[in-house]
Formats: sequence, C-alpha cells, structure tokens
Amino acid sequence: MPPAEDRDALRVLMAPDLPSGLVEHIDRVVSVAEVLARIHGLDERRVLLAAQGHDLLRGLSKPDLLAAAATRSLEVTEFERNEPVLLHGPLGAIELEARGWMDDPELLEAIRWHTTGRPDYTPIAWALFVADKVEPAKLERWPALEAVAEEMEHSLERAALRYLDLLHDRLAGEGKPSHPLAERTRAALRERTAAGR
Repeated sequence: MPPAEDRDALRVLMAPDLPSGLVEHIDRVVSVAEVLARIHGLDERRVLLAAQGHDLLRGLSKPDLLAAAATRSLEVTEFERNEPVLLHGPLGAIELEARGWMDDPELLEAIRWHTTGRPDYTPIAWALFVADKVEPAKLERWPALEAVAEEMEHSLERAALRYLDLLHDRLAGEGKPSHPLAERTRAALRERTAAGR
C-alpha cells in the first residue's frame, strides 16, 4: 500500500496508466472526498485512498472491459454486457488488490460499486460515491447535481438518494432502464431516510 503520509500516493502510482483527463477527474474527486471526510468525521486517509483508486480502469474501451472481465472470471450480467463501462469499478477493485496497491476490504467494496452504490455501503463508501458524482466538471455538465452537492453537507445517504432519484428520472425520460443494483440501493436509501436514519 502507498505510504500514509502521501495523500496522492496511489494516484501517482496509477497515473502512467491513465489518460490525462481521467487523472484530472480523479484529482477533483479526491478534493471533494477530502471535504466530505472532514465534514462527516471520517478517516480522511482511507477516504482519499478510495477516491484515488476508484477509476483505475475507467479509461479502458468497452471491448477491453469485457475482455478483462473474462480474463478475471468476473460474472457479467446482461445489463453490464450492454453497458460495459459499469465493469470498471469491479475490475478496478480486483486490479488494485492484484497489484498489491490496496488490501482494505471496505475500500475495495467502495471502489467496486462506486457507479451504482450498494444498499449496505459504509459512510466511507458513500463519501466516495457522492464525491464522484458532484466533482466540479460533472456539476458543470449537469446542473441538477447542485441539489446533491447541497445535501452532501448534511447527509451522505440523502445526497446519494438525491443523485439516484435524479439519475432514475433522467434515464426514465430517455426510455432507458436503471441498473438493478442502483434501483435496489435507491429503494434501501428511501426506506432508511424515511425512517429518519
């Protein structure tokens, strides 16, 4: 694992394998994640490691993602076969562990499902999920995400739910389905937030 004292250690290791635009995205996510860790009293080092590692394989093409899944014997759903970009989280987690760059199970799970979320996510995982959705370039492209950014200061789970609601509505408006895990996560978050948790 990278040295704890270097807040960008993992990202520096990854950089030679990543397109420059993706490195810039990761840096923006790290900056938002750092703020969220402080606001919500989370282990800053671990949140930043998850943020640095979340898009290790995001630069792969669709055919390469499917080939990597086959090589790693990763089960691919029909939904993921049609949208291979969804595999970059699970494959990235596998790759980080295989390279010996990360061995923290909680962080690996955060990275594995950072695109869809997961009902049993931890606060560190929610910090990564939300930071990835509201980094400045994404806010600029989709201004509706400002509602997520406003909510994230108060509750990571409510911010995540706000994002998943927005995504569901946008996809429905385009006649597209949501990922089944994103919908299960959305339902779980609705139940928890309605219960005041």
